[in-house]
Amino acid sequence: MKTCFFTFMILAFIVGCLPKGENPDSSYLPGDSSFTTYATRFDVIPEKGYTILRVFNPWQNSSVSYSYVLGNKQEEVPDSLSALPFIQTPVNRVITMSTTHVAMINALGEAESIKGASGTSFLYDSTIRERHGAGLIKEVGYGQGLNYESIVALAPDVVFLYGVEGNITTAVGKLREMGISTIFCAEYLEPDPLGKAEWIRFFARFYGREKEADQFFNLVDSSYRALQSLTSLVKEKPEVLTGLPWKDTWYVAGGRSFAAQLISDAGGNYIWRDNKSEEALPYDLESVYSRAVDASVWINPGVATSMNELASFDERFMELPVVQQGEVYNNNARMGTGGGNDYWESGTVRPDLVLADLISVFHPGLLSEHSMFFYRKLK
Repeated sequence: MKTCFFTFMILAFIVGCLPKGENPDSSYLPGDSSFTTYATRFDVIPEKGYTILRVFNPWQNSSVSYSYVLGNKQEEVPDSLSALPFIQTPVNRVITMSTTHVAMINALGEAESIKGASGTSFLYDSTIRERHGAGLIKEVGYGQGLNYESIVALAPDVVFLYGVEGNITTAVGKLREMGISTIFCAEYLEPDPLGKAEWIRFFARFYGREKEADQFFNLVDSSYRALQSLTSLVKEKPEVLTGLPWKDTWYVAGGRSFAAQLISDAGGNYIWRDNKSEEALPYDLESVYSRAVDASVWINPGVATSMNELASFDERFMELPVVQQGEVYNNNARMGTGGGNDYWESGTVRPDLVLADLISVFHPGLLSEHSMFFYRKLK
């Protein structure tokens, strides 16, 4: 079971209520890391007998950092670091609050350590779903519906969580009062696809799987860069539209976002590339339509699984040239029985496979033998 994801990899290609002990430190900023190559939201400081992990600005518009000490023996940690949370490693029992965390841990071959998760119905990996079906992974809720009693009963070594806003510190405070160790994760805020994937090196520190993580990431990195080099000299690039409106508002990915970077690396021109934000911004439909008419490819149109469904959201979509030409592709080729989308699970640790799909969409001649993995063309 611990080798299942490595086998897949080879086959595929080759502070409102600040909890005591958390140490917010605004002196560290994203990009300070001397350990990572692409990720800007975490750093690792190895010391003799222990390791310091730092997480930078773990939710949107935050300006704090958190430090944690990992080690086998707490007595080896100097008194000067006694105020920091100590996590004894390797961990054996963890709870995850994101499918991304599940994918990272699964890629390390440590799926059996996951005892609880948030949104278990949205998990895609068959091994993880089987463990949930057998009662080996419990649902722990989310946000205000977090089941604290279940979390305590599971007796986790650590809870991996993330925050969209600063009020996540309230939940962290409650958990720490109950004796539960928590770790902020910020991989979802990384604008670089390889930066997201590099967080596997963060999770590896909790399991003593650093060598496996480095090997995994180096293969993904090499694969991604080799694919990216294929598009470096292309002269004709398609104009690319992304997303789908929600209640008359179209949340457009920023021009420096994860989605924009993937489009650029795949040899496409994102129609909002002049936008300088890393985050999604709300636009009215008319503003998007004014640019959408120039798009030659449309990707990631929300939950749409067919052209008919696309029309059901707004009949005007059928008038767009990109729709009339049938060049609409969604990243929902791998859906679980509960609605989980593997793009948001293993796609995070395999951006090279995502990139290969997009290159085959934008420039079919460059990867003529590639079979799309995460993406499919809507019909």
